[in-house]
Amino acid sequence: MKRILITAVVGLAALSAGCTGTSGEAKPGPTDSTPTSSSGSSSGLATVKSCDLLTEADVTGLGLTYPGDQSDLGTADTCYWKISGNGGLRAGVFANSGVKELDAKGERLSEIKVGKFTATKVEAQNGDKTACAVLISVTESSAVSVISTLSATSTDTAASCERATKAADLIAAKLP
Repeated sequence: MKRILITAVVGLAALSAGCTGTSGEAKPGPTDSTPTSSSGSSSGLATVKSCDLLTEADVTGLGLTYPGDQSDLGTADTCYWKISGNGGLRAGVFANSGVKELDAKGERLSEIKVGKFTATKVEAQNGDKTACAVLISVTESSAVSVISTLSATSTDTAASCERATKAADLIAAKLP
């Protein structure tokens, strides 16, 4: 269990490693009192809480334990739901970092469709056969990561990716 948690944290930290700066052109804001939004927060992710991305029914339907544990890892607000003896699932909200800014490394990367969004599926994330990530591109500068891990003795990347993809489909339906 300890290895699974470490793998999930390391994976999410690797994803957020390139998220320390902001690039682009400075643009003036409006002159009235209408609230402004940056390109990341225009997606609405600035107010999205990671543990709200899956309902209790979603979580239990995936075989996970409800409620999840919220934490901040790097620039992401994350939530972790576990499965006794079989890893877990971590969702991370990157309100100001797009998928291109996340350090997606794995044995195989592929572009998939998750709800109305384009996503990158990362199989055996960072070489860990127990892990699979689905990185949902909400906007050019905002993303949601969904990382599934299995027990430390598993090498069933396909099962981990199945869990991550099912969870990503449920999450995508709730995104702005």
